[in-house]
Amino acid sequence: MDGRTESIQDFFNQVWSFATDKHNQGVYNTVCLVVLLALPLLVLLTTLVVCCHCCCCRHANCCCKDAMATTRSEMKKKKNSDEDLWISVKAGPMTPDRVALNMV
Repeated sequence: MDGRTESIQDFFNQVWSFATDKHNQGVYNTVCLVVLLALPLLVLLTTLVVCCHCCCCRHANCCCKDAMATTRSEMKKKKNSDEDLWISVKAGPMTPDRVALNMV
């Protein structure tokens, strides 16, 4: 267990020394380093916000349930107003030409 903590500490020491070396080389490297280090934090923060929002929406006090309900009802109205584009199948007796088409 002691070797594992040392390797973790060595990793962070190397990252810190890399950051200080790049900072000493110039401002541009510092800006790039800040952006690269901030991206994982941004992803983590976004994931946290989305997960918390989803957990809160399972309960009755969701902030977006009313908006979702109106959107769904509008979609149903829109679907009902559209024409039926399905091709109806004739259920009549099979004619010889239909039988021939089914064999092909």
